[in-house]
Amino acid sequence: MTVTDIAKLAGVSIGTVDRVLHNRGRVSEKTQEKIRHIIDQSGYQPDPLARHLKKHTRYHIGVLMPEIESGYGYWQLVYDGIRETAENELSAFSFTVVPFLFKRPVHSSLLNQFTNMINSDCSAYIIAPVMQEETRKLLCGSAVCKPYCFVDCPLPDCQPISTIAQNPYRAGFLAGRLTELIAQKKGTFAVLEPFTEAYNQNERARGFCDWFSRASDGNTGLRIISEDFTEKGIAAELDRLLEKYPAVAGICTVSVEVHFVADYLYKLGRKQHIAVTGFDLVKSNCTDLRNGIIDCLIDQEPVEQGRLAMRQLFRKLVYEENPESEIAIPLEIFFKENLV
Repeated sequence: MTVTDIAKLAGVSIGTVDRVLHNRGRVSEKTQEKIRHIIDQSGYQPDPLARHLKKHTRYHIGVLMPEIESGYGYWQLVYDGIRETAENELSAFSFTVVPFLFKRPVHSSLLNQFTNMINSDCSAYIIAPVMQEETRKLLCGSAVCKPYCFVDCPLPDCQPISTIAQNPYRAGFLAGRLTELIAQKKGTFAVLEPFTEAYNQNERARGFCDWFSRASDGNTGLRIISEDFTEKGIAAELDRLLEKYPAVAGICTVSVEVHFVADYLYKLGRKQHIAVTGFDLVKSNCTDLRNGIIDCLIDQEPVEQGRLAMRQLFRKLVYEENPESEIAIPLEIFFKENLV
């Protein structure tokens, strides 16, 4: 069934059918009902590629995220999912990706790249809101008239057309439970986080501590925030932790830097007494997981996040549909035994 067929059956022009399909222009209620009945009976679906070719539209998608080189490969994976979907799956629809990469956690860098993005000719945006307060201010205080998706991290009080991320509180709660199960002993369990500006990391840390306050018997959850999350900074933080809590039973890192924790504990000869858990299947973390230095990782499927974000924008821009407002990324648990 084509638009021409519908027009013939309804006894109207193709233009009238087009106005009904796209809710444009004035068409009598009786004619609308007749056309919609034919559409419902025939199961007609508009061809998005034909519509795109007719409109001659090019879609530039702005991507506002941390520098690809940061995150030990994590942000590269997110970007790969976005780029590969644009270049392969959506190539016929003239989708291209325009990166706007900021240095985290430098506020001026985020501001400059955000300003460049909204002043560009992009049709829509994919945003990683990992600097929560600054991103919220920018989105609420600027005339952002283009649709945008969030990846990696939800951010309350904003209006994305879709958020593709894990539930960070549940991820942290699960991490607490796993760390305790792996340790198989009572004591203090610490959760390390590098930034207080990332909503997802704050929620993971809160969930981790809540596991021990609500569900654990005799164990304590301890939250440690460190602004220096370099290898040297983490080593210094661990020295302070081990001095104060020499019998610490487990340590979870809510960010990708868990390999620094594991490597330092192994160097000290303390790893066999401390359960180590964290997030993300980046190369350095996978190496330590295979070698038994990291006990468990929770993956966020960064490539799939990028793919899903592009598909949601495709639905919005090409099909003119409202995409799913939230897509929850599964909490995938990896031990060395199931790491491919």
